[in-house]
Amino acid sequence: MTNSISTPRKPNVIGSVPYNDDIHSISLYCSKNYLLHLNIGPFFFLYILWFLIWTFHFGLGDYPELGMIITVIIAILQIITCLFCYWFVPIRAFMQCTPEKSPWKAELVVVKPTANNGYPEVVPLCHGKNPHDQRNHAWFVFQKCRYIYDESEKKTFQTIDYPLSNSFSSYLQSKGYQTQDELDQGVWNFGQNEMFIDIPNFVDLFIERATAPFFVFQVFCVLLWCLDEYWYYSLLTLFMLIVFEITLVQQQKRNMAMIRQMGNQPYKISVYRQRKWVKIDTTGILPGDLCSVLRNNENNPLPCDMLLLRGQCIVDESMLTGESIPQMKEPIETIDESTIFDLERHGKLHVLSAGTKIVQHTPPAKMQGGMKAGDNGCIAYALRTGFSTSQGKLLKTILYSVKRVTANNLETFLFILFLLIFAIIAASYVWIEGTKDPKRNRYKLFIECTLILTSVVPPELPIELSLAVNTSLIALVKLLIYCTEPFRIPFAGKVDICCFDKTGTLTSDDLVVEGVAGIQDSDDPIPLSNIDVQLPVKQVLLTCHALAILEGDIIGDPLEKATLNALEWTVTRGDTVVPVKGRTGRWQIVQRFHFLSALKRMSVIAGHSSSHSNNETSYIVAVKGAPETLKSMVCFYLKKCSLFVMNAGESYYVYFPYKIFR
Repeated sequence: MTNSISTPRKPNVIGSVPYNDDIHSISLYCSKNYLLHLNIGPFFFLYILWFLIWTFHFGLGDYPELGMIITVIIAILQIITCLFCYWFVPIRAFMQCTPEKSPWKAELVVVKPTANNGYPEVVPLCHGKNPHDQRNHAWFVFQKCRYIYDESEKKTFQTIDYPLSNSFSSYLQSKGYQTQDELDQGVWNFGQNEMFIDIPNFVDLFIERATAPFFVFQVFCVLLWCLDEYWYYSLLTLFMLIVFEITLVQQQKRNMAMIRQMGNQPYKISVYRQRKWVKIDTTGILPGDLCSVLRNNENNPLPCDMLLLRGQCIVDESMLTGESIPQMKEPIETIDESTIFDLERHGKLHVLSAGTKIVQHTPPAKMQGGMKAGDNGCIAYALRTGFSTSQGKLLKTILYSVKRVTANNLETFLFILFLLIFAIIAASYVWIEGTKDPKRNRYKLFIECTLILTSVVPPELPIELSLAVNTSLIALVKLLIYCTEPFRIPFAGKVDICCFDKTGTLTSDDLVVEGVAGIQDSDDPIPLSNIDVQLPVKQVLLTCHALAILEGDIIGDPLEKATLNALEWTVTRGDTVVPVKGRTGRWQIVQRFHFLSALKRMSVIAGHSSSHSNNETSYIVAVKGAPETLKSMVCFYLKKCSLFVMNAGESYYVYFPYKIFR
């Protein structure tokens, strides 16, 4: 029994639990001597034992056919055992390794991932000293992430402890790495900020496919046909099998090369180290670095996950989320400094994710105090690097989501199993009747019975499946669709229903505002142009939104854009809302509290300056959100006060509470 280091499943808290959602358990082992491998040593002695029995008991010249048949059977059993070691990691560990309790003596780690997060692997266990404290450490790397043995406290392997649960004050007061010792320690702890995807060479990929059960079975059948003097047909079948596998391997390499381009290419970035701003490669960024982020001419993606400390950014997150609308990111300097950072809660509004692109940035104001970057960028705190970032996790999902599949499927195996029952009956009958004839060649009889068993699998079946998949791949490439697992294409053919949750796929993203219903004692929607600007509902519509200006165009939620267009008002720089025609004053958004799915609402503080008043500004707090959420927060509400927006025959309803401050 192996020594398993595992714990019950807990919620994933990076850096504070032994295993995250990727790993179920690990086991420690030491390698056996090569001759002690159970797929090598026992068979070596079995060959010797059978040779002695064959020589001294039966006689080499008296029973040559029996001797060859038994030798071939032993060889086939050894090959099957070696293949099982290759196919199944637990069997390989049992036959080639010995369990080890101490992580300081162990050489190998068997890692068992959670469901749908890859497949078990045997990885080397590394040992070394931390140059900072000269302590011995043991660690292993699984799916591009490093796990270090915690000897002092939990006595188990831990993920790298990233700074993800500090107070906002600690982030704002951080000065980055101030000494060379701190920098060296950070390099040893976190390593390089790289998302490099290794592309296996042709030989490795071909061996992986050539050792698939179906392919091995077909090669075995070809050898049997050759023994039965079917040379031309057998060799042609083998040649076609190899050619199709080579074609699939080449296509797989091209697809993996396309995925490799998803990783970030290094470029220069400004970081605050040792009390000054310096330029370094993005591969050298460490968690805890203070970085200057800004939009550049090369339009480079962000190199790691960062917490925005100072300045504002508008970020294109389509690469990660598929959302085409750029998202606004706010700094944490305006939030209570005692707040503890929570990635789930604060990530959407304050975190810049790796792989996303900054389309617009607003640096900290010059009259404000605090740290400022020399290149006039926004200040951000590096949280996670490498494959631990949001982009890295996406790449890991693509690379390690589930084990690779082949052309086989459950229906194929059930069909073959059904035919195998009749083949066994037929082969048994031939063997029983054939052995009754003492003059019949036992070797030929054995070959014939084996061919009966193998004939249940049509030799053209793998070729036909591979050809169908290869044709599908060519068609997909023409549509710029790339597939890392070609034999999942037949699974896609079973899909009956396809659901889309994004507007713009099956529906149009053009919204038409019909008006506001529930005011003036009318159930019918009243056009927004007919509503007095002094009415609270119109003031809420003008101010309670998250629209912004990007290169002269308004960006944001299509519903909010359609509402503002229907009101005939527009947004200018500085979060100012002004009318398109006339001069009826303006609204200035002083503070915006962005929409949170957990709260189901958003709110703003806005000030109104009339063109007829003498610098007098009145302020309101406006909030909009789900009716069931806001109903419990107000003293008086109108059940019918809703905004009607028509889109593909559907209506959207939004409630508008407000409060005036004098």
